[in-house]
Amino acid sequence: MLKLFKSKNLQSVKHGFFGRSGGVSTGIYSSLNLSEKTADSAVNICANRALVMGELEISNQKVFFPNQQHTNKSVFIDKETDFDKIRHVPADAVITNINGIGVGILTADCSPILAYESESGFILAIHAGWKGALAGVCENALNTLKDLGVNIKKFSVAIGPTISTKCYEVKIDFVEAFIKTDPYFENFFIKKNDNYFFDLTLFIESRFNLFGIYDIVNLDLCTYENPELFFSNRRAYHKSERDFGRMASIISL
Repeated sequence: MLKLFKSKNLQSVKHGFFGRSGGVSTGIYSSLNLSEKTADSAVNICANRALVMGELEISNQKVFFPNQQHTNKSVFIDKETDFDKIRHVPADAVITNINGIGVGILTADCSPILAYESESGFILAIHAGWKGALAGVCENALNTLKDLGVNIKKFSVAIGPTISTKCYEVKIDFVEAFIKTDPYFENFFIKKNDNYFFDLTLFIESRFNLFGIYDIVNLDLCTYENPELFFSNRRAYHKSERDFGRMASIISL
């Protein structure tokens, strides 16, 4: 059975953060793997995408997933967009206001972010791991929206299943990379004995707060701690698994 999580502040728009169950993939990809960058079969991935779109009742629509590479880049989809061209462009955020178009991202510990502004009709999907978040993927997407004339303070934002702070232990050089960028970023780390833990979702929330956006819901679901519900990059590494599946998060007009 498909496991779909929704956010209370996005009820007026079709959206969902999917878990790993209810698909057709097997083994380490069991079962709702959506990533073409895995060794899973193309047949399984295609079938899983059909299941996801059917669950959101958008089977007749186009859903665009960017070429995620932990960048700070975004792509804007309008009526003139050449999908065959932009699908190869490295980007970790997607923006559109075109009816009949959905945007989505794939994750397995990184934060999936979905957002909607009802007056302008713009939707936004962001893949934010630590690299992209530190590089400014959220800020750059919001600046793009500002340039398009959108009142970004009215955005409603939801952060889906993400590795939790207590499961996100990092090394000192990781901490130093953040503090070097801005000493204030030390506040997003918890130190226990000689170990450091990173609060990715709180860091992301702070990026939106900089733009006056406070309607933010964190679903507070840990990918690492819930192997029945979610794929996890870090958990797969700790279990010496050769790969891991990725889950879809989609928002559509």
